[in-house]
Amino acid sequence: MKTKLTPRLLGFLIKKGYKYFLSQTTCIDQEDAYVGITLKPVKKHPLLQKLPSPFNAYCNLVQEPVQMALGLHNTRIVVELGWKDAANFENFVQ
Repeated sequence: MKTKLTPRLLGFLIKKGYKYFLSQTTCIDQEDAYVGITLKPVKKHPLLQKLPSPFNAYCNLVQEPVQMALGLHNTRIVVELGWKDAANFENFVQ
């Protein structure tokens, strides 16, 4: 499941023990964005030489994503959650 990155989602992921995001940046042609960033949370430090496809970078969960959660001009940022985390987040929000 893909969902928009928000401060609430970021807090949920930190509480669940995630420490890093794998990142994929693409060019998109949408009315409100030119750049698309897909983030996937992981708990262990990823190796740059062995990132799973299609990801090409990673970042610490509490650095760049904090600013991203507040929004970036012309950029669409989504988080790819597994089924279990998506269901837990739905319950967390309610």
